[in-house]
Amino acid sequence: MDLSLIPSAISSAYGSVQEWIFANLVGPLLYQFDLMSWAEDAFDGIDWFLFGCVQILLIMFVLRTWERFNPAEVQERFASSTKADIFYTLLHRLGIFHGLIFIMLSGFFFEIDSILHDFRFDRFNVENWWPGVTTIPVVSFFLYLVLLDFVDYLYHRASHTFHGWWQLHALHHSQTVMTAWSDNRNHFLDELMHAVAMSFFALLFGVSPGQFIVLVALSQFIQSWQHANIKVHLGLARYLLISPMYHRLHHAVGYGHEAIGKPGVLGGCNFGILFPWWDMAFKTVIFPKAVYPTGVRNLAVSQNVITQQWQGLVHAFRELFPK
Repeated sequence: MDLSLIPSAISSAYGSVQEWIFANLVGPLLYQFDLMSWAEDAFDGIDWFLFGCVQILLIMFVLRTWERFNPAEVQERFASSTKADIFYTLLHRLGIFHGLIFIMLSGFFFEIDSILHDFRFDRFNVENWWPGVTTIPVVSFFLYLVLLDFVDYLYHRASHTFHGWWQLHALHHSQTVMTAWSDNRNHFLDELMHAVAMSFFALLFGVSPGQFIVLVALSQFIQSWQHANIKVHLGLARYLLISPMYHRLHHAVGYGHEAIGKPGVLGGCNFGILFPWWDMAFKTVIFPKAVYPTGVRNLAVSQNVITQQWQGLVHAFRELFPK
């Protein structure tokens, strides 16, 4: 992982922990099962795991505490529906989807790079845009963050546009007790498609594996904050970063998933992931002043994760093949 954006003392401690885990846990297992050819990928996988652990600790002790002191709405301390959200968070934040998909696609890109080069096609490495400026790690990191955020906005809008796809994405919107755990409440198929899309464009843009891990981890934690039950508007900064109140409106019944004034018709507002600029540019933005109930009209889902996944597949199948 590229540790150039992290203070040296922290990066040194992080590297020591990563090496210890590999030397004492992962490495011996790979050797035992004759899988040492996977050593490099497994070492990178520890990055995903460690960053996920950090995020989970921050959600538990920072965001959940923040929710208690400045809630957007009154909630029971630990709703039964939150248990499923915690399971999804543990599964996704530890790198199961993004890490594996990125590794798989990176091999694919390596194979076709030479073919694309024959057609004079190169990846859109932002480091080459303005040598001396975009080669600065902080600058290139921010540019990649913006590019991937735009891709994520388009992906998100598409999931609200096609009815079969929406039946999968509706699971994410079904939570009526939104908390800092709610971001990863997604259908596995939708999450898999999202991981493939984001990994594909990250590789197309020239994002290195180390950068990609940090980009995803930062984006994920910000999204946990945005889903949290926190009454924060950000004032003038709301034009620079999406706030919890901004994103809560995207989850509001009758606002986030329906065309305004046309209940039941797919539409919505505030599709942005990190930055509100795309909503502003495509006129899908509403800066809220009040707190609205969240959820999907006329949709009730089980609290069981397996049942939730099955319900999403059944609804999507019925939408795609109504007869």
